[in-house]
Parts: sequence; structure tokens; C-alpha cells
Amino acid sequence: MKKNILLIVSIIMLFVMVFCFSNWHYFSNNQPQLVHEGVVKIEEEQLQKPVKLEGDWAFYPNVLIPSWEKLDNYENQRLTLDVPFNWGKYVQPNEDGLEVGTYHVKVEVPTEAFYGLYIRTIRQASRVFINGVEVGSKGKASTVLSEYGSENDDKYTVYAYSDNKELDIIIHVANYNYFQPGIVYPIEFGTKKVIQQQFNWKVFLDALISIGHIVIGVVYTFTYIQNRKRKEELFFGIFTISLGFYMSFINQKVFFLLFSNFEPVNQLRLQLGSIPIALLSLTLFIYSMYPQLQKRKFIYMLVALLGVVFVFYGIYNPITQNARASSDLEVFLRKIAYISVTAPVIFYNVWILIRVMLNRLEGVRYVLIVISAICCYTILLIINFLISVPIDYTEFLLFLLILFGFASLLNYRANQAFEKIQTLSEELLAHNQMKDEFLLKTSHELRTPLNGILNLSKTLMEGSQGPLKRTQQEQVILIHNVTQRLGHLVEDLLFSSNQMTGEVRVSPRHVPISVINEVVKEIRSVMPKNSQVSLQAEVDLTLPAIWTDELRFKQVLYNLLHNAMKYTENGEIIVTAYVHEEHMVIQVSDTGAGIPAQDIDRIFNAFYQVNNQYKKEGLGLGLSITKNIVGKLNGDIRVTSELGQGTTFTFTMPLATEEYENIEQSPAIGTYTTTEVLQLNLPLIHKGNDKKILVVDDNHVNIKALADALASKGYTVIAVDNGFDAVDYIKTNKVDCMLIDLMMNGMSGYELCKRVRKQYDMLELPIIILTAIMKHSDLVLSLKLGANDYLQKPLSMDELFIRIESLLAVRQSSIDAIEVEMNYLYSQVTPHFVYNTLNTIIGLSYTDMDNSREALYCLATYFRAKLNVHYRNSFVSVEEEMELVKAYLYIEKMRFGDRLTIKYDIDESIHLMIPALSIQPLVENAIFHGISKKQEGGTVEISVQREGQFVRIKIYDNGVGIPEEKLHQLLNEESTRIGFMNPLKKFKLMKNASLRLYSQEGKGTTIVVLLPEDGEHEYNYC
Repeated sequence: MKKNILLIVSIIMLFVMVFCFSNWHYFSNNQPQLVHEGVVKIEEEQLQKPVKLEGDWAFYPNVLIPSWEKLDNYENQRLTLDVPFNWGKYVQPNEDGLEVGTYHVKVEVPTEAFYGLYIRTIRQASRVFINGVEVGSKGKASTVLSEYGSENDDKYTVYAYSDNKELDIIIHVANYNYFQPGIVYPIEFGTKKVIQQQFNWKVFLDALISIGHIVIGVVYTFTYIQNRKRKEELFFGIFTISLGFYMSFINQKVFFLLFSNFEPVNQLRLQLGSIPIALLSLTLFIYSMYPQLQKRKFIYMLVALLGVVFVFYGIYNPITQNARASSDLEVFLRKIAYISVTAPVIFYNVWILIRVMLNRLEGVRYVLIVISAICCYTILLIINFLISVPIDYTEFLLFLLILFGFASLLNYRANQAFEKIQTLSEELLAHNQMKDEFLLKTSHELRTPLNGILNLSKTLMEGSQGPLKRTQQEQVILIHNVTQRLGHLVEDLLFSSNQMTGEVRVSPRHVPISVINEVVKEIRSVMPKNSQVSLQAEVDLTLPAIWTDELRFKQVLYNLLHNAMKYTENGEIIVTAYVHEEHMVIQVSDTGAGIPAQDIDRIFNAFYQVNNQYKKEGLGLGLSITKNIVGKLNGDIRVTSELGQGTTFTFTMPLATEEYENIEQSPAIGTYTTTEVLQLNLPLIHKGNDKKILVVDDNHVNIKALADALASKGYTVIAVDNGFDAVDYIKTNKVDCMLIDLMMNGMSGYELCKRVRKQYDMLELPIIILTAIMKHSDLVLSLKLGANDYLQKPLSMDELFIRIESLLAVRQSSIDAIEVEMNYLYSQVTPHFVYNTLNTIIGLSYTDMDNSREALYCLATYFRAKLNVHYRNSFVSVEEEMELVKAYLYIEKMRFGDRLTIKYDIDESIHLMIPALSIQPLVENAIFHGISKKQEGGTVEISVQREGQFVRIKIYDNGVGIPEEKLHQLLNEESTRIGFMNPLKKFKLMKNASLRLYSQEGKGTTIVVLLPEDGEHEYNYC
């Protein structure tokens, strides 16, 4: 507090000192009077600087003496007047209200030369004559009001050559209703050079002050425009700009020297109108700095007040109608009124600053410097405004203090901001390290439970705790696949965490340039067929090999290609390669959306994603991982892009030169160079156990390696080198698992998957895709197309064996689950049928032994099918099933007699395999629940006919039908009728099979079974 008060006092004293120093001759009584009785003699040494012509001038009141007339003619009017002085008591207004007078002084000089006068202020119009010649004027000095024109406190210089070492100076002065008429300030005399130097210095100083204020204001205004965060910068900028313009309107009036066509009244409006703008911006600046100490309503009131002042004094005053003052008193009152309406704003700001100082708010000391300087200057300006005391050099002091105050404030804020930034940087570095550690620990911690889920789901799929039902198998497979996806996401996070901590490991070796074509071909195969993007690799296969980690290199290339496809809706993506200075330069160019210039430098940052209209996918780790891998492999990556035109990523890899020849690096199993040549006689067959593995790969070296490895594990291996041979083989041979290379000539791995899935489902024939794709989101597509699993090249044989064993175990588990369910379905034998049939045969044996024997044969046929476990687990031909149906119907016909009518419509040329005991229960259900319920009996019709590519089996009865409620239960599998539900479940286990039920109560029931004629002879396991 004491320091702030001392600062304010120091500024006040500084202004007082400058004011007194620049005006000491006005207050000193010891100044010599050079002019005596209208004559002054100047010595040579006095001409080194301007001389103030103060003293007793000859003065002729109420007359403007023409320059050609002799002054002796007006000797009776001559009087001696102390200059500078107010002539008020010597001059009376004429009939037009004008006060006029003529000043005269004779200056004797030591040598003949050009001399000049610096005229500071003569109120209100003046004309200067030297040696009878008019040398300058301001306004229009006249005795007639119509010819009169006033000036507005203008400074000017005049020059003339001496005549006989004399300069006879006559000054005409006219005044209209101004309370300080005549020569107000001393007129300075000197040589032309000295006067010009002094005047130019004053103009330069005023221009420097004005331009300095304006430049500072413009800088602050543009600073605000750039960030639009700190309004105090805007208001301070407006304040200094308006203050700069005001400074150009006063003193030497630099502005009006440049624009000289302004009338004095307009000059005055600019002077008075710029002050409220400056005060308004100053008030808003203080409010923006310290809003907590002010109320908004007071600010609104001050803004309104200053707005009125600006309109009244700067534009149009409706009270005075911009008319001249009619008297000295009116001039004085107008000044008092102007001060009265602006002073409250100044007092309010001073009061707020006092409160700021008392509350010791931030940066108050530097703001006090500026505001104290402004207040001091304002007080001096008011004094000058009222009594015309000069305030020379205080404007320059104000400028220096404003510049110093705000430079100090900016420096203070910069230091504060630097300290905050340094503190925040330290915190961010600590948080960044914590984040890296968190990602690393989280990735490790997530990987453990995910591996647990994967293992548990595998255990369930393999049936180690007992076989699962079909729906349970589907859910477990879904859990397993989703967990694998999460596992890949965790691997990305773990990789990113490791690269942040510098723990990424690479194993470089010789890698042929053809690896680029392999990745491009593989990615092209997963692109939609209707894609409007062309993906091409323009790589010369004769280029030398590169020294890199093949797996990581493929990861880099895939990330860049995936990024290009993500932002290219239509166009082309081209991969090129060339050698430059012992490095291979690989470029991935696209014609996509491009990258905004402001994002170029940040796209390689972890978790950063460009904002655009495209859907964001992933975590934003791809390019970050890519840059880290390239750096680890002693390469470099850069990007060029033009928005809307496309992007080019360029990265380098070292060539496999002689310096690497002594580095031994054994290649991983499952990856071979294109220079290796091996031709096999296909199909290649290794006989082993009952588990058959079909290998499909167009590279014979890969086939040999896989076949040998699988054979060493005891599997039976069949290998072909194209998808067409694979499809032909599985049509006639049973296979337990397939290994398919993704990229093959003719038919790709994806197309082969699609064709296999048309014949076998995922549990019937597991498929493992061998791929170099690294991005998990696109690998999901391979799973959707029918693959059970995938392995990335180069292959780990241990991992391959584990996955094959797991899939085979899942397949066996599903077969066991089906067998358990089918055993339950087949184990149902209806006791009422056995009891009624035996009673019928016993009764028939007394009268008809032949029919009794036939009945017993048919019953034996029935029991053989029902009770034979192996029979019920197999598929049988339609003929064999119809034999059982006919045996059963023979028995029922024997029981019902004429009450039962049987009709057959069977195409004997149909040779279709269907589940055993699938038709007979439906026929039995029709008789027991349909025909037997009618007293008069009914008819059963059995039809087996072709219908397009299907075989239609139809069972019709005209029995009592099924009530609507029970029909709904049957269709929704909510019924307990084993005779219907068992066959329904059997047919649902078959692929492409359907069963339809139509019934109307009182009219009968129709069951239609549609089976594909080339249908499978096994159950659908998924």
C-alpha cells in the first residue's frame, strides 16, 4: 500500500517538475524584458537559440493599420503594451462585435540575413507583416464580421530578410467573443535556421507521441483480434489509438498539417470528440481488468454519458446548434460544462483504482503508473483548457509513462504466464508419465483377464465340462470372437505404451522388396467389389532387398494404406519404391481428402485424429505407431498433403548392403522369399491319424513347410495350390480342418472361404486364414466371410498347432452335444402304441395267422428302428424311412380297419438321405391326434415328390385338426408333443431344411417338409 502511494506521489511530482521546467519563464519575475518602447536590439550571441520578444510593444488598439501606411499617422492612438498580455481593457468591440488591434515592434539584428518568428498562439486571427510585406497569417483578421475568420490555437512560423539590419514587424490581430484575446504566448525570434529547427523538433516530437500511441493501440487491438480472449487488450488499444489522434489534434497539430482543409470549428470538434472516446475506452479497460470491483449498471451509465458528450461536442450540439459563443462568459461556461460532464468519469476511474490498490489486486502497480499519468495529464489539460497555460513536454512524459507502465505490465504478465506454464509443464510431464505408466499397466492388467476369458471360452467350446447345446455353442463362439477383438485393441495400447517407454523391440533382416506387392494384394482382396478406389503397387521387383523387420514393415505399410483408404472415397492409391542414397524410399500416395495444413505437424501424435466429415475409427494410434516403428528401423517418415487433392506419405528403410552380410538372422517359419523355387506333385498327401488337414497355398515352399510340420504331429495332410482343387476335394472327401493362404492366384482365400461355407458351416469344417494383415478392424472381415481364426505371417508353428487342436476339440464337442440331444429325441417310444398293437396281434392270432405274422414282422421293423441306437444316430434313405412308415401304417390299419384310409404318392426315383425316425413320428402323430379322435375315422396321405431343387415330403390327414392355441404352441416350440417336436428338432439340425404346419380345427392337418435334394448327410453344427 505504501509503495503504491509513493508511486503515485512520484508520478505527480514528475509531472509537476516537467510542467514547471517547461514553463519557468512564465512564472519567473526575473525574466529580462528585451523589448523597450517597441524596439529590441539582438546581439550575435543571443541568436544561438530562439529569443522571446517579451516586453513593451507598440500597440494601436481598435485599428488594423495597413502595411503601406505610416505608423506616424496613428501616433495619437499609440500606446505601450506588455506582451504577452490580455488587451481586454484597451480594446472595445466594434459594431460587429469584433475586437481588433495592431502590434508593432522593430528588431535590430547584428547581420543581414533571413530571420524568422515562431508564433505560438494569437487569439483569434492574425496577419504578420515584416518590412511592409505580409509573410504569414492564421485566420482572417478583419474589422468586418463577414470577412472575419478565426484560428484555433494554431502555431506557425514566418520568415523574412532583414533590411539595413532591421526587421519592422507589424501584427494585425482580431478577436470575436474570446476571453483571452491578443498575443497569449511570447513570440520567439531567431535566425531562419534556428526557428526551423525548433519548429521541426516540436513537430517531430508531437508526431512521435501521436504515432507511438497509435502503434501501441494497433498492436493491442490486433493482439485481441487474434485470440479474442482478453477484452482489456481491445479497450486499451482503442484508448491509445484515440489518445494518439487527440495528440495529433493539439500543440503543433500534426494531423492538420497533413490535412489542412479542416475549418477551425471542425478542428475543435475533433479535439473535443476524441476525449470522450478515450475516456470511454479507458473506463471499459479498467472494468475489464477488475470487474469484481464494479457494477455493470454504473458502467452502462458512464457509457451513455460519454456517448452523449461525444454526440454533443463531436458531431452536433442541439442546444447551441454549433453556433459561436456570443460572449466571453458563454465561452467560459461552455468550457466548464464540458469539464463537468467528463470529470465524473475521471473521478469514478480514480475511485476504482483506489479500491484496486486497497485490495492489492494483480498487476495494480503497473496499472497505477498508467492511470496516474493519465490523471495528471488530464488535470494539466484542464488548466490549459481554462487559463491557456502551456503544458509543453507533458505529452511526451505521458507517452513514456504509458509505454513504461504497460511494458512492465506485459512483462509482469509474461513472467506470471511463464511461471504458470512452467508449473503446468512440470505437472503435464508428470501426468504424461503417469499416463504412459497407466496405459502400460492397464494394458498388462487387461490382457490377463482377456486371456482368461479366451481360455475359458475355448474350454467351453471344447466341451471339457460337458457338451453344449447349439445355441450355447453360438454364444460361446461370439464371446470368444469379441474377446479376441478386445485383445487386439489391448495389444495396440500395449504397443503404444511400449513405444512411449522405448521398449519396442525389432529384429531386422534381409527382406525382399516383393513384400510390398504381397501386402497390397492382400489388402486389395478385402476391398469391397463395388469400391471406387483403385489400389496399385508400382514396385520394380529387381530392386535390392531392404534391411528391416518384416513384421513391423508390413505393419507400417498396412497402417499407411488403411489410412489412405479411410480418407479416399474415390480415386486411386499408389505405392511406389525407389533407391536413394543407400535407402529404399517407399511412397504411399492417395487422391483423397487431404490433410489441413494446421494438422500436418500433429498427425503423428498419439491419440490425435483429424477433424473432418469422415467417421472416426480407432484410437488415433496408427500413425504414431508407424512413425515409432520407422524410427526404430533407422528410417524416416514425412508427409505432404494438399487439402482436397490428396496426401503422400514417404518413408525410408536402409538397404540390405554388405555391412549387414555378417549379421545372421534366421527367418521365421512360414515366410519365404520369391527367389526360392520348389515344384511339388500335387495334391500332396501325408497319411497320418484320422484328423485330416487340407492346406491351400499357391507357394509350394510354404506348402512343403506346413505339410512337413503337420505330418510331424501325426495329422493326415492334403495340400493343393489353388482354391478350385480345394473345392473339388471337399465335395467328395471328408476334411476336419483347412489352412488357407489369403493371397492366391485365381481364387483368393476369401472367395474360397465363401464357397466352403456354402457347403460346410464353421463347426463342421474349421478354417484358419494365413494372412499378413495387421489391422484388427479389417481382419474382422475375414472372420465374417467364414474363417474361424487367422494367423499372421511369419507363422509360429506352436501357435498354429494349438489353434488347430482347439478348433478340432470344439468340433468334436459340438458332435458330442448333437449326439446327446439326438439320443434324447430318439429315446421316446410311445407305450400306448405298443400296448394296443400287442392286444390287436393277440386277438388276430385266433382268426388269421398270416396277418398275425405280417403284423409281428411290421412290429419288429418298428422296434428295430426305435431301439437301435446306431440306427437312430444315422441318416437313412427315404425308401428305408418309408418302409418303417408303411410297417407302422399296416399295424394301424389292422387296428382301425375301414376307419383308416391310406394313400401313397411316392417318387421312387428320389434318393435322399434324411434323419432316421423323422417321418414316422409325424405319421403316428397324425393318426393318434387326428384320425383316432373321429368316430368315423379318416384318411392319411403321404407324398414324396420333387419341387424345384427341393424334395417335398407331405403328410396330410383329415382328422379333427389342431386348435389355434395349440397350433401356436407347436410353431413356437412350446408344446410337449414329442411326436411332433422330435422331428421338428431333427429337421432344424439340417441345413436349408424347413418344416411347415397347416391345420384347421375340424378339417385336418397338413405337414410339409422341404429338403434340398443335394442336401448334406450330416447335421448342421452351428
